[in-house]
Amino acid sequence: MAYEIVMPKMGESIVEGTILEWKKNVGDFIEKDEIILEISTDKVDSEIPSPVEGTIIKILFNKGDVVEVGSVIALVGDEGESVKDVADKTKEPAKEENLSVDSSLEVVKQSEKVVVDSEEGQSSQIKQSSFKSGRFYSPLVKKISEKEKIPEKELDSILGTGLNGRVSKKDILNYIQNRGSVKSPISESNNLSSSLGSLKEMSHVQKLVAKHMKESVKTSPHVYSSVEVDVTNVVKFVNKSKGEFLKKYNNKLTYTPIFLEACVECLKEFPLINSSLEDEKINYHQNINIGIAVALDDDSLIVPVIHNAEEKNFLGLLRSASELASNAKKGSLSPNDIQGSTFTLTNPGVFGSSFGMAIINQPNVAILSTGSIDKKPVVKETDFGDAVFIRSMMYLTLGYDHRIINGAYGSKFLVSIKEYLENFNLESKI
Repeated sequence: MAYEIVMPKMGESIVEGTILEWKKNVGDFIEKDEIILEISTDKVDSEIPSPVEGTIIKILFNKGDVVEVGSVIALVGDEGESVKDVADKTKEPAKEENLSVDSSLEVVKQSEKVVVDSEEGQSSQIKQSSFKSGRFYSPLVKKISEKEKIPEKELDSILGTGLNGRVSKKDILNYIQNRGSVKSPISESNNLSSSLGSLKEMSHVQKLVAKHMKESVKTSPHVYSSVEVDVTNVVKFVNKSKGEFLKKYNNKLTYTPIFLEACVECLKEFPLINSSLEDEKINYHQNINIGIAVALDDDSLIVPVIHNAEEKNFLGLLRSASELASNAKKGSLSPNDIQGSTFTLTNPGVFGSSFGMAIINQPNVAILSTGSIDKKPVVKETDFGDAVFIRSMMYLTLGYDHRIINGAYGSKFLVSIKEYLENFNLESKI
């Protein structure tokens, strides 16, 4: 009996996916939950496990093909079975069971390991390289290297053409064929690198981000406005309350939920900032879905989304932001976690930048950047005249789409956030 493997649905708005790599070939045996292929959508890359075990008897799409969600992409039969065997079993067309990959699969971080979490208590599979180098090798590549007695150091020198530079079956077989007579491509690359610098292929995620940023600049005429904000009260609140929040709610208090709350309240007052432009129509979104930019350990960036932020209180925003940031760094975000944003918050200040001019995250029409918080001498009016005080100050920068947001509207929104932060209510948050 043959089973159909279909292109999974990786989120509500995802209608198609690109096949990045087949992990198995026709005739190969595959175990249940073993990775069968890697796919990419415009949101994220994912590794897909097989829902059944058996022999791959037919692959219907090639690497690089864009396939509609729900389309049959491969057939898996009993061990040793072929397409002809399936056809010969009955004269009447057999009703094949249609098994699709669960759309709630957790996203796998683009790193040198593969992690696939199965549902309902099934055990997780973690496949890592058995070599000390930490470079990922599939079981097939490792088996071939052991058979051909290729040592670890030599295997590490092979140039991989797979995702993130992984060594494929084709790569190692080509290397074995030319072994001893031709220098490995990576060795030649290293010799070249010594004089010209190091060349490294961009990861698929980096390529997607680059394309997204380029398209955003082409789509939206960016305009920026900045204000300087006195956040002394905010700093005092965080320093005073972080221990209590950790003890009471088991969550680390940061500035992020305060900025999020300010955005939510001000977006209610300025709904155009929470809209999107579709053709020549403005779509005023009913819900406030705030994307928060998270920097990952590999220097890449991802923007998970707090959905329906207007329905959450301060503690809810804190927990949502903390959970999304943690899952982003662990590589366990779901496709739904990274789509549907209506406004974006980014914080270059955490890395020491005074302010940032961020690129709008399409299809949003605005993005807010928060700068570093620094103590400065500030002139304040008092009952006894002007005086200089030491205050905690920061810059807020709003980037917005000038097609529908003019300078007056954008600046008013920015000033409203400034006023919210400077009049931050300390007592109601604990």
